[in-house]
Amino acid sequence: MLFSRPLYTVVFYIALPFVLLRLAWRGFKAPAYWLRWGERFGFFSVASLPDKPSLWVHAVSVGETIAAAPMIRLLQQEYADYHIVVTTTTPTGSECVTKLFQRKVFHVYAPYDIPFSVNRFIGKVKPKKAIIMETELWPNMLHCCHRHGIPV
Repeated sequence: MLFSRPLYTVVFYIALPFVLLRLAWRGFKAPAYWLRWGERFGFFSVASLPDKPSLWVHAVSVGETIAAAPMIRLLQQEYADYHIVVTTTTPTGSECVTKLFQRKVFHVYAPYDIPFSVNRFIGKVKPKKAIIMETELWPNMLHCCHRHGIPV
């Protein structure tokens, strides 16, 4: 079967209300899910990002964040002139990033895999490279990175 990214995108847009309902539902068990929804659509402030290039590390949740921590520390040394941007999709992943790195990296929730959100995220963060932990391979994320000339 041939994969159709445009069809996937249409289906994602159609499913978006259900994705948001699921996010709200998860908030009953973990209230942090009710916060920072704008980030998932690329709406966030980059005022705290210094005016220098960035590297994007997508770490999903706690396990991937812990696994990425030694690599992120190495990136901080090897790319001292870059800002490290770490994205996660869960509040526990967000807490883990904060616990491990305090304010030494910029954390934001990963954008939903729709072109509008991913392009808005890329436009704000302007990553020079993207590193995706595990197998979190989102078609529009990969497509938008390719379109913006960002090696993954």
